Amino acid sequence: MYVETFLSRHEGREGTVKSYGYRLRGHVVPALGERRVDDVKRGEYRDFFTALKAKGMPDTTRSGVKKSLSAMLSMAVEDGYLEGNPVAGIRLPKGKSRGVRLTWQHVVALAEEINPRYELLIWYGALQALRSMEATGVRRTDMETIPGKQLVEEQRQRGKAVPLKTEASQAPLAVGSFLMDKYKAHMARWRAPLPSAVLRRRERRGLPPIPEEYADLVTLTRYWSPVRENTLCQAFDLAKERARARGIKVPAEATFRDLRHFADAVLVASGLEPRKVQARMRHARLAETLDTYGYLVWEVDWENAPASFEELYGILAPPGLPEAALVPRPERGGQVANRVAGESGSRQGVRTDVGRGGSRVS
Repeated sequence: MYVETFLSRHEGREGTVKSYGYRLRGHVVPALGERRVDDVKRGEYRDFFTALKAKGMPDTTRSGVKKSLSAMLSMAVEDGYLEGNPVAGIRLPKGKSRGVRLTWQHVVALAEEINPRYELLIWYGALQALRSMEATGVRRTDMETIPGKQLVEEQRQRGKAVPLKTEASQAPLAVGSFLMDKYKAHMARWRAPLPSAVLRRRERRGLPPIPEEYADLVTLTRYWSPVRENTLCQAFDLAKERARARGIKVPAEATFRDLRHFADAVLVASGLEPRKVQARMRHARLAETLDTYGYLVWEVDWENAPASFEELYGILAPPGLPEAALVPRPERGGQVANRVAGESGSRQGVRTDVGRGGSRVS
C-alpha cells in the first residue's frame, strides 16, 4: 500500500520511524494493505478507525495509528498520488492522561528495591529528569568533565549511541551532592577495573573480553554490556513488586518515564521559576513544560525525601519551601518523619529506617 516506501524514505529519528512501522504494519496493512493508496476513500478510513475501537483499542493508541497513517498519506500527497490527505480532518478522542503520581516514598523504595546495578538510573530519572535511554547512556565524561554539572549529549537505543530526542535535549544540568555521592559509590562498586584473577577466570571460561566501546558508560549489565530498554523495564517492574510487597503502594501502572514526571512535579510544586523548570526538563518551549506536566502538580512529601532540596537538585532552594525540604542529609532519619508525624496528629504507624537510598518510611 505504499507503507514500505514511506518508511524507507522518512527522515525522522530512528525511534519515530520504528513507531510508525509498528503501527502501520501492525494495524493498517492487515486491514488495507492490498489496496492502492489512491483507491481508499475517506469514509473507509473512518470505518477503519471505528473498527479499531470496536476491537477494544484505547483512544491513545488509535490516535497514534492515525498520526502514523496521516504522515504516510502526507508523503503520498507530496509524491502526487493523492490530491489531499483523506484522514487530515478525521477527529479522534486522544484519551485521558495516565496521571500516575509518584511520591518521595515511592522513589526511595524503588531505588532500594531495584537491582543495585541500576539504582543510579532511578536517581537520574527522579532528579535529572532523564528519559530511560538517556539515563542508560550516561558516560563518565558526562559526569566528570564540568564540576557540579552533568552533560546530556546522547542516548542509547538497543545498546547503540544515537542522537537525543531534540536539540533542546542537549544541555548541562546541575548535579546535587546526593547524586554525586551515589555516582561515586556506583563507580567504586560496579565500574572498578576487574582484578587480574577475574580476567583470567573469564578467559578460561571462554568469555569474550570486555568491549572498549563500552568503557565510558556508567551503567552496564552484569555481562558488561549496555542496558537495553526491556532490561530496565523488567528491573523497574520487579522493583515495584518488591516495594508493594513491603507495603509501599507504588502505583502498579508506573513506568520509568513517571520518574521524569515526578521531577517536574516536585520542581513546579516547590515554586521554582518556570524558566528554570523548563531548563531542567530540556524543553524547547516553556509552553511544552506547562502543557505537558501542568496536571501533575501535587503536595510533595518532603519528610520522606532522602536529602534536602539543594542536595538533591544542585540548585538553591526556592523561598517558601517547608522545613522538611531544607533538612540536610546527615540530619535526616527518624527525627524528620517523627516530627512531621507529631505535627499532623493523624499519621499512624510511621517507622523510619536508614536504607541504601537514605531515609525510608514504611
